[in-house]
Amino acid sequence: LESVTISGTAQVGQTLSAAVQPEGATVSYKWKRSDDADGAYTDIPDAVSASYELQAEDEGKYIKAEAAGTGKYTGTVLSAATAAVAAAG
Repeated sequence: LESVTISGTAQVGQTLSAAVQPEGATVSYKWKRSDDADGAYTDIPDAVSASYELQAEDEGKYIKAEAAGTGKYTGTVLSAATAAVAAAG
């Protein structure tokens, strides 16, 4: 795998989406959160699809997506962090 990127608005109630390069790679996802952009990230329970809806407990946190390649796509890549998640609008 080359990379994973996050799109979407970092705001409670919004949905973030992860996309990998190369497109079409077979991967599994894990979404992670941290109190600090450069801090330790922990897995978000049950957040294992290509998209993640931000929850109230994510407010003020930073989110990353991890993609692990399967089949002919190998390796694990981690996205850059989102901005701090804003309160619901």
